[in-house]
Amino acid sequence: MHKLTIHPSKILREDNTFFNTIALIVASSVLYVLNSKMQPSGQMAVFWPMNAIMVGLFCRFSFFNKAYYYLILFISLIFWNGIQGSVSAGSTLIALSNVCSIMMLANSILFEREPASQILKINALRLYSYCLITALICSILGAYGFSLESQGQYWSIYPVWFSEQFSTSVLILPFLLTCNGRFLPQKFAFSQVMPVCLLLVTLVLSGCSGVVGSLSVTLPALIWCALSYTLPTTCLITLLAGGLEVLMVDTQWLHFGGNEHLIQIISARMGISSIAISPVIVAVSVQSINTLVKQLSARANYDYLTRVHSRFGLYEKLKIREQKSASTLLNVLLLDIDHFKTINDTHGHDCGDNVLSAFALRVKEIVGEQGIVARMGGEEFAVVLPDATDDNGFLLAEEIRADIEKMEVPWGGEHLTLTVSIGVSHGEAPHKEVVDAFDKLLSEADQYLYQSKNLGRNRTSAAPSVMTKHLAYTAH
Repeated sequence: MHKLTIHPSKILREDNTFFNTIALIVASSVLYVLNSKMQPSGQMAVFWPMNAIMVGLFCRFSFFNKAYYYLILFISLIFWNGIQGSVSAGSTLIALSNVCSIMMLANSILFEREPASQILKINALRLYSYCLITALICSILGAYGFSLESQGQYWSIYPVWFSEQFSTSVLILPFLLTCNGRFLPQKFAFSQVMPVCLLLVTLVLSGCSGVVGSLSVTLPALIWCALSYTLPTTCLITLLAGGLEVLMVDTQWLHFGGNEHLIQIISARMGISSIAISPVIVAVSVQSINTLVKQLSARANYDYLTRVHSRFGLYEKLKIREQKSASTLLNVLLLDIDHFKTINDTHGHDCGDNVLSAFALRVKEIVGEQGIVARMGGEEFAVVLPDATDDNGFLLAEEIRADIEKMEVPWGGEHLTLTVSIGVSHGEAPHKEVVDAFDKLLSEADQYLYQSKNLGRNRTSAAPSVMTKHLAYTAH
């Protein structure tokens, strides 16, 4: 199953206990005051995001997950109860219920972390399950405390308390756990706005209809958002849309066609939670698929052993250039390590692999940004230089050959020396025909490579005009 990836935040440091304590007190105090302002006097809160936000804090900064910090949080809540003049058995049980809810849900999420790993991954459906189980258990205490405070009936309070805790956690936690500060695309296009525009339209339509069942009309738009945007952006959109729907239900903007308003609110909250988790699951799946595609592409485009382009990767680079560039000049260098079979037979294939890796790394260092290095198969490599004259290709080939001749590869107490034979070709690659031109030049470079082999190896061969020019230059 695809998972949400939760990277730990580094804003706070574990060793700074005093500062962390102050930060926790300030955060809990601000959230308590803001949440209290949202709570009608003598009634349960319509929306109490404090618990979910604190769970996000304890998961992003996992060092908070200690008895000391939970005790500080509990004392902070009791203190603010006292400020509001409501220190009683009921308010104390409510504060304890909130702390237990935060502790249980945070520990459930952190339990998913693999040993010795800083990155936490959790399945979206398991997160949904943890929110459900935590709300079911911890609401027992909270609802009882509120029944003592309000003198209300416990069994009418419990489902409302549970549904609020559950729906709020499902809405808020995916966003808090995946938030990376990047929500807008690097390049803006009008088509990218269409999913969120459809979501806004469906929210307005569901609000205007006045019927709670119309809330489900937003689901296709949310799924489209999940398919179009990144996971953190989808989680943010889901949070905002779900929060608005909760407010529409709790403030009776939407009506239910009956008198059992309390039961319908609970039902609507559960439905909204289920709707809210769906686009998150889709977004996680899309993110995982995109990551897998990138990994497979990287594996196909690069040779695993030598870390240079594979034959397939070289052709992909050339195809991209074919689409973007006008006519260009190409130099193609074909390199073959001399007597490589002898190295394998004498020292073993592990030694051969080590030689290939060292050779490819050195060639890549010499070529740098001038061109593309690729392993064509076995001990044969290609270097492609775009926009270069024939002199550039031949001179680079000679630089590679001379450098490899001086190179030593340590193995088993010995220092192995290498030489390389090179064939060089040069020609024009017309627009939209770069790949075809490369194939012809590769075949020509292969002929010159065999010429280098036949002439005794450890040499560079090219067209007669290039060789004549080079000999005349060295003679002077």
